[in-house]
Amino acid sequence: MSTSFQLFNLKTMSGVFPGTRTMIFQRVRVRAAERADAPSQWARLLWYDDPSACIVELVGTLLRIDEPHGEEFGRRLQAGLAAAGVQLQSCGSCRWWQRLAVKTTDGLAAGRCTWRQAIGQEYAGADAAADDSTDKERGAPGDLAVQSLLALDCSHWRAAEEAAEMQPPVDANAAPLAAIGKRAENESDERWTWWGRLRRRLAAALGGPAEMQAPVTAQALNWGQKVVERSGVGAGTESCFACQGRIANLGALAVASPEGDKQTFSIWRCRHCFTYYLNNWIDRWERTDTLETEESYYRLAPAEAIALLAVIDGVVDAEHPARRSERGAQRLWILQFIGERPVLSHQIKQGR
Repeated sequence: MSTSFQLFNLKTMSGVFPGTRTMIFQRVRVRAAERADAPSQWARLLWYDDPSACIVELVGTLLRIDEPHGEEFGRRLQAGLAAAGVQLQSCGSCRWWQRLAVKTTDGLAAGRCTWRQAIGQEYAGADAAADDSTDKERGAPGDLAVQSLLALDCSHWRAAEEAAEMQPPVDANAAPLAAIGKRAENESDERWTWWGRLRRRLAAALGGPAEMQAPVTAQALNWGQKVVERSGVGAGTESCFACQGRIANLGALAVASPEGDKQTFSIWRCRHCFTYYLNNWIDRWERTDTLETEESYYRLAPAEAIALLAVIDGVVDAEHPARRSERGAQRLWILQFIGERPVLSHQIKQGR
Protein backbone atom coordinates (compact mmCIF):
# COMPACT_ATOMS: atom_id res chain seq x y z
CA MET A 1 0.00 0.00 0.00
CA SER A 2 1.43 3.40 -0.99
CA THR A 3 0.37 6.78 0.36
CA SER A 4 1.75 10.29 0.05
CA PHE A 5 3.51 11.88 3.00
CA GLN A 6 5.64 14.88 3.90
CA LEU A 7 9.32 14.56 4.77
CA PHE A 8 9.15 17.74 6.86
CA ASN A 9 6.76 18.80 9.62
CA LEU A 10 5.65 22.30 8.58
CA LYS A 11 3.87 22.87 11.91
CA THR A 12 6.88 22.36 14.16
CA MET A 13 9.52 23.16 11.50
CA SER A 14 11.59 20.18 12.63
CA GLY A 15 11.93 16.43 12.35
CA VAL A 16 10.50 13.96 9.90
CA PHE A 17 6.73 13.81 9.62
CA PRO A 18 4.71 11.69 10.21
CA GLY A 19 5.88 9.61 13.14
CA THR A 20 9.21 9.10 14.84
CA ARG A 21 12.00 6.57 14.51
CA THR A 22 11.22 3.17 15.97
CA MET A 23 13.67 1.26 18.17
CA ILE A 24 14.32 -1.22 15.35
CA PHE A 25 15.16 0.31 11.99
CA GLN A 26 17.39 -0.06 8.96
CA ARG A 27 18.68 2.27 6.26
CA VAL A 28 19.08 0.89 2.75
CA ARG A 29 20.00 2.35 -0.59
CA VAL A 30 17.72 2.22 -3.61
CA ARG A 31 17.92 3.53 -7.15
CA ALA A 32 15.51 4.07 -10.03
CA ALA A 33 14.79 0.70 -11.61
CA GLU A 34 14.64 1.95 -15.19
CA ARG A 35 18.17 3.43 -15.13
CA ALA A 36 21.22 1.30 -14.42
CA ASP A 37 23.33 4.45 -13.95
CA ALA A 38 20.81 6.21 -11.68
CA PRO A 39 22.32 7.62 -8.45
CA SER A 40 21.56 5.79 -5.21
CA GLN A 41 19.15 7.24 -2.66
CA TRP A 42 18.59 6.42 0.99
CA ALA A 43 15.40 4.80 2.24
CA ARG A 44 14.52 4.01 5.86
CA LEU A 45 12.74 0.94 7.23
CA LEU A 46 10.79 1.33 10.49
CA TRP A 47 9.51 -1.70 12.39
CA TYR A 48 6.31 -1.67 14.45
CA ASP A 49 4.98 -4.34 16.83
CA ASP A 50 1.30 -3.50 17.28
CA PRO A 51 0.22 -4.19 14.65
CA SER A 52 3.26 -5.92 13.21
CA ALA A 53 4.43 -3.98 10.16
CA CYS A 54 7.46 -2.60 8.35
CA ILE A 55 7.14 0.90 6.92
CA VAL A 56 9.53 1.91 4.15
CA GLU A 57 10.04 5.67 3.76
CA LEU A 58 10.72 6.69 0.19
CA VAL A 59 10.74 10.21 -1.20
CA GLY A 60 7.05 11.08 -1.50
CA THR A 61 5.80 7.56 -0.70
CA LEU A 62 5.27 5.22 2.24
CA LEU A 63 5.42 1.48 1.56
CA ARG A 64 3.78 -0.73 4.19
CA ILE A 65 4.56 -4.44 4.60
CA ASP A 66 2.25 -6.19 7.07
CA GLU A 67 3.48 -9.17 9.09
CA PRO A 68 7.06 -8.72 7.87
CA HIS A 69 8.69 -11.43 9.99
CA GLY A 70 7.79 -14.30 7.69
CA GLU A 71 10.04 -16.16 5.29
CA GLU A 72 8.96 -14.05 2.32
CA PHE A 73 10.02 -10.67 3.69
CA GLY A 74 12.97 -10.16 1.35
CA ARG A 75 10.94 -11.00 -1.72
CA ARG A 76 7.99 -8.86 -0.60
CA LEU A 77 10.29 -5.91 0.11
CA GLN A 78 11.92 -6.10 -3.31
CA ALA A 79 8.53 -6.50 -5.02
CA GLY A 80 7.05 -3.52 -3.15
CA LEU A 81 10.02 -1.31 -4.04
CA ALA A 82 9.86 -2.46 -7.66
CA ALA A 83 6.19 -1.44 -7.77
CA ALA A 84 7.30 2.01 -6.58
CA GLY A 85 9.83 2.15 -9.42
CA VAL A 86 13.01 1.59 -7.41
CA GLN A 87 15.47 -1.27 -6.97
CA LEU A 88 16.78 -2.40 -3.59
CA GLN A 89 20.57 -2.23 -3.22
CA SER A 90 21.53 -4.39 -0.27
CA CYS A 91 23.32 -7.68 0.30
CA GLY A 92 20.04 -9.59 0.08
CA SER A 93 19.45 -8.41 -3.49
CA CYS A 94 23.04 -9.05 -4.63
CA ARG A 95 24.12 -11.97 -6.82
CA TRP A 96 27.05 -12.72 -4.48
CA TRP A 97 24.83 -13.24 -1.40
CA GLN A 98 23.91 -16.85 -0.51
CA ARG A 99 21.30 -17.20 2.17
CA LEU A 100 22.02 -19.32 5.26
CA ALA A 101 19.63 -21.00 7.66
CA VAL A 102 20.52 -18.50 10.40
CA LYS A 103 19.34 -15.03 11.38
CA THR A 104 20.68 -11.78 12.79
CA THR A 105 19.81 -10.41 16.22
CA ASP A 106 17.07 -8.39 14.47
CA GLY A 107 15.49 -11.59 13.18
CA LEU A 108 16.50 -10.93 9.57
CA ALA A 109 17.88 -13.53 7.21
CA ALA A 110 21.66 -13.76 7.02
CA GLY A 111 23.78 -15.02 4.17
CA ARG A 112 27.38 -15.50 3.12
CA CYS A 113 29.09 -13.10 0.74
CA THR A 114 30.67 -15.25 -1.99
CA TRP A 115 32.49 -12.42 -3.74
CA ARG A 116 36.18 -13.29 -3.85
CA GLN A 117 39.07 -10.92 -4.41
CA ALA A 118 41.23 -11.83 -7.40
CA ILE A 119 44.93 -11.87 -6.61
CA GLY A 120 46.40 -9.55 -9.21
CA GLN A 121 49.04 -6.85 -9.36
CA GLU A 122 47.61 -4.97 -6.39
CA TYR A 123 48.09 -8.11 -4.27
CA ALA A 124 51.52 -8.99 -5.65
CA GLY A 125 53.30 -11.44 -3.37
CA ALA A 126 50.13 -12.82 -1.79
CA ASP A 127 50.47 -16.47 -0.87
CA ALA A 128 47.57 -18.50 -2.26
CA ALA A 129 49.32 -21.87 -1.94
CA ALA A 130 48.01 -22.45 1.56
CA ASP A 131 44.57 -23.20 0.15
CA ASP A 132 44.48 -24.78 -3.31
CA SER A 133 40.73 -24.21 -3.58
CA THR A 134 41.25 -20.46 -3.80
CA ASP A 135 43.29 -20.83 -7.03
CA LYS A 136 43.77 -17.16 -7.87
CA GLU A 137 41.01 -15.77 -5.70
CA ARG A 138 40.64 -15.07 -2.01
CA GLY A 139 37.42 -14.88 0.00
CA ALA A 140 36.53 -14.51 3.67
CA PRO A 141 36.26 -17.59 5.89
CA GLY A 142 33.28 -18.89 7.83
CA ASP A 143 31.18 -16.50 9.85
CA LEU A 144 33.40 -13.56 8.85
CA ALA A 145 31.78 -13.64 5.40
CA VAL A 146 28.22 -13.42 6.76
CA GLN A 147 26.17 -10.34 5.92
CA SER A 148 22.58 -9.43 6.81
CA LEU A 149 19.81 -9.38 4.23
CA LEU A 150 19.74 -5.58 4.66
CA ALA A 151 23.49 -4.93 5.03
CA LEU A 152 24.67 -1.99 2.92
CA ASP A 153 25.66 -2.62 -0.66
CA CYS A 154 29.37 -2.43 -1.51
CA SER A 155 31.14 -1.42 -4.72
CA HIS A 156 30.88 -5.03 -5.95
CA TRP A 157 27.08 -5.20 -5.69
CA ARG A 158 25.38 -6.78 -8.68
CA ALA A 159 21.64 -7.30 -8.99
CA ALA A 160 20.54 -10.90 -8.39
CA GLU A 161 18.53 -12.53 -11.14
CA GLU A 162 16.06 -13.97 -8.62
CA ALA A 163 14.71 -12.75 -5.30
CA ALA A 164 16.87 -13.59 -2.29
CA GLU A 165 14.23 -15.68 -0.53
CA MET A 166 14.54 -18.51 -3.10
CA GLN A 167 17.40 -19.94 -1.05
CA PRO A 168 17.18 -22.16 2.10
CA PRO A 169 14.69 -20.78 4.66
CA VAL A 170 15.76 -19.47 8.03
CA ASP A 171 15.35 -21.95 10.87
CA ALA A 172 12.79 -20.33 13.17
CA ASN A 173 14.50 -21.90 16.17
CA ALA A 174 18.03 -21.06 15.09
CA ALA A 175 20.01 -18.87 17.45
CA PRO A 176 21.51 -15.64 16.07
CA LEU A 177 25.12 -15.79 14.95
CA ALA A 178 27.61 -15.55 17.79
CA ALA A 179 29.30 -12.19 18.24
CA ILE A 180 33.01 -11.77 17.54
CA GLY A 181 35.07 -12.22 20.69
CA LYS A 182 36.56 -9.23 22.47
CA ARG A 183 40.30 -8.90 22.90
CA ALA A 184 39.90 -7.73 26.50
CA GLU A 185 38.23 -11.05 27.37
CA ASN A 186 41.39 -12.95 26.42
CA GLU A 187 43.96 -10.58 27.89
CA SER A 188 45.85 -10.84 31.14
CA ASP A 189 47.90 -8.32 33.05
CA GLU A 190 51.03 -10.05 31.76
CA ARG A 191 50.75 -8.38 28.34
CA TRP A 192 51.39 -4.98 29.91
CA THR A 193 54.67 -6.01 31.57
CA TRP A 194 58.05 -5.62 29.90
CA TRP A 195 58.21 -9.41 29.49
CA GLY A 196 54.81 -9.47 27.77
CA ARG A 197 55.81 -6.74 25.32
CA LEU A 198 59.12 -8.50 24.57
CA ARG A 199 57.37 -11.82 23.98
CA ARG A 200 54.91 -10.24 21.52
CA ARG A 201 57.76 -8.61 19.58
CA LEU A 202 59.67 -11.89 19.42
CA ALA A 203 56.58 -13.76 18.22
CA ALA A 204 56.01 -11.20 15.45
CA ALA A 205 59.68 -11.31 14.44
CA LEU A 206 59.67 -15.10 14.15
CA GLY A 207 56.59 -14.92 11.96
CA GLY A 208 58.26 -12.83 9.26
CA PRO A 209 59.27 -9.22 8.54
CA ALA A 210 57.94 -7.06 11.34
CA GLU A 211 56.99 -3.91 9.51
CA MET A 212 55.62 -5.14 6.20
CA GLN A 213 54.14 -8.40 5.07
CA ALA A 214 52.17 -8.95 1.89
CA PRO A 215 48.53 -9.92 2.44
CA VAL A 216 48.13 -13.68 2.67
CA THR A 217 45.12 -15.89 2.41
CA ALA A 218 42.58 -15.67 5.20
CA GLN A 219 42.65 -19.48 5.55
CA ALA A 220 46.42 -19.52 6.11
CA LEU A 221 46.11 -16.99 8.89
CA ASN A 222 43.11 -18.74 10.50
CA TRP A 223 41.16 -15.51 10.71
CA GLY A 224 38.20 -17.17 12.38
CA GLN A 225 40.32 -17.20 15.55
CA LYS A 226 42.48 -14.13 14.98
CA VAL A 227 39.76 -11.52 14.43
CA VAL A 228 38.60 -10.01 17.72
CA GLU A 229 37.07 -6.72 18.79
CA ARG A 230 39.60 -4.18 20.00
CA SER A 231 39.13 -1.84 22.91
CA GLY A 232 39.89 1.86 22.76
CA VAL A 233 38.25 5.19 22.02
CA GLY A 234 34.99 4.69 20.14
CA ALA A 235 35.38 0.91 19.83
CA GLY A 236 31.91 -0.60 19.98
CA THR A 237 30.19 2.75 20.56
CA GLU A 238 29.96 4.21 17.04
CA SER A 239 26.63 3.84 15.25
CA CYS A 240 26.23 1.70 12.14
CA PHE A 241 25.26 3.50 8.94
CA ALA A 242 22.73 0.76 8.10
CA CYS A 243 20.94 -0.13 11.34
CA GLN A 244 20.58 0.61 15.05
CA GLY A 245 23.60 -1.56 15.87
CA ARG A 246 27.06 -0.47 16.99
CA ILE A 247 30.21 -1.06 14.99
CA ALA A 248 33.20 -2.82 16.55
CA ASN A 249 36.84 -2.05 15.80
CA LEU A 250 38.68 -5.13 14.46
CA GLY A 251 42.08 -3.62 13.72
CA ALA A 252 43.90 -0.31 13.25
CA LEU A 253 47.11 0.92 11.66
CA ALA A 254 48.66 4.29 12.50
CA VAL A 255 50.78 5.87 9.74
CA ALA A 256 52.16 9.32 8.96
CA SER A 257 50.47 11.63 6.46
CA PRO A 258 52.66 13.60 4.02
CA GLU A 259 52.47 16.54 6.48
CA GLY A 260 53.57 14.32 9.37
CA ASP A 261 50.13 14.12 11.01
CA LYS A 262 48.87 10.90 12.55
CA GLN A 263 46.68 9.02 10.07
CA THR A 264 44.83 5.91 11.22
CA PHE A 265 43.22 3.27 9.01
CA SER A 266 40.84 0.99 10.90
CA ILE A 267 38.43 -1.84 10.06
CA TRP A 268 34.98 -1.95 11.67
CA ARG A 269 32.06 -4.38 11.62
CA CYS A 270 28.49 -3.89 12.80
CA ARG A 271 27.39 -6.25 15.58
CA HIS A 272 23.84 -6.48 14.17
CA CYS A 273 23.92 -6.44 10.36
CA PHE A 274 27.63 -7.37 10.01
CA THR A 275 28.39 -4.54 7.55
CA TYR A 276 32.15 -3.91 7.22
CA TYR A 277 33.65 -0.41 7.08
CA LEU A 278 37.07 1.14 6.52
CA ASN A 279 37.72 4.31 8.51
CA ASN A 280 40.38 6.80 7.39
CA TRP A 281 41.05 9.29 10.20
CA ILE A 282 43.65 12.10 10.15
CA ASP A 283 44.54 13.95 13.35
CA ARG A 284 45.98 17.42 12.74
CA TRP A 285 45.77 18.58 16.36
CA GLU A 286 49.51 18.62 16.97
CA ARG A 287 50.28 20.74 13.89
CA THR A 288 47.39 23.18 13.52
CA ASP A 289 45.81 25.73 15.82
CA THR A 290 42.30 24.65 14.79
CA LEU A 291 42.63 21.15 16.33
CA GLU A 292 41.37 19.76 13.05
CA THR A 293 40.48 16.14 12.35
CA GLU A 294 39.31 14.63 9.06
CA GLU A 295 37.39 11.36 8.87
CA SER A 296 36.09 9.21 6.00
CA TYR A 297 34.19 5.92 5.96
CA TYR A 298 34.09 3.37 3.13
CA ARG A 299 31.99 0.24 2.75
CA LEU A 300 34.00 -2.99 2.42
CA ALA A 301 33.14 -6.47 1.23
CA PRO A 302 34.14 -9.20 3.75
CA ALA A 303 37.04 -10.39 1.55
CA GLU A 304 38.35 -6.82 1.35
CA ALA A 305 38.17 -6.41 5.12
CA ILE A 306 40.23 -9.58 5.61
CA ALA A 307 42.83 -8.37 3.07
CA LEU A 308 43.25 -5.10 4.98
CA LEU A 309 43.39 -6.89 8.33
CA ALA A 310 46.19 -9.05 6.90
CA VAL A 311 48.24 -5.91 6.20
CA ILE A 312 47.57 -4.58 9.69
CA ASP A 313 48.42 -7.94 11.25
CA GLY A 314 51.87 -7.81 9.66
CA VAL A 315 52.86 -4.69 11.64
CA VAL A 316 54.06 -4.90 15.24
CA ASP A 317 51.97 -2.65 17.52
CA ALA A 318 50.22 -1.37 14.41
CA GLU A 319 47.89 0.99 16.25
CA HIS A 320 50.70 2.71 18.16
CA PRO A 321 51.73 6.00 16.47
CA ALA A 322 55.34 6.06 17.71
CA ARG A 323 56.73 4.45 14.52
CA ARG A 324 54.16 5.80 12.09
CA SER A 325 56.79 7.48 9.88
CA GLU A 326 58.22 4.02 9.05
CA ARG A 327 54.97 2.74 7.54
CA GLY A 328 54.87 4.61 4.25
CA ALA A 329 54.61 1.37 2.24
CA GLN A 330 51.49 0.28 4.10
CA ARG A 331 49.93 3.72 3.76
CA LEU A 332 50.50 3.76 0.00
CA TRP A 333 49.10 0.23 -0.35
CA ILE A 334 45.87 1.10 1.50
CA LEU A 335 45.40 4.36 -0.44
CA GLN A 336 45.75 2.40 -3.68
CA PHE A 337 43.29 -0.13 -2.28
CA ILE A 338 40.73 2.61 -1.62
CA GLY A 339 41.28 3.98 -5.11
CA GLU A 340 38.20 5.63 -6.59
CA ARG A 341 35.61 3.80 -4.50
CA PRO A 342 32.76 6.01 -3.27
CA VAL A 343 33.00 7.64 0.15
CA LEU A 344 30.19 6.64 2.48
CA SER A 345 30.78 9.52 4.90
CA HIS A 346 33.27 12.39 5.04
CA GLN A 347 33.55 15.12 7.64
CA ILE A 348 36.11 17.64 8.89
CA LYS A 349 35.89 18.80 12.50
CA GLN A 350 37.67 21.63 14.27
CA GLY A 351 38.16 21.71 18.01
CA ARG A 352 37.97 25.50 18.21
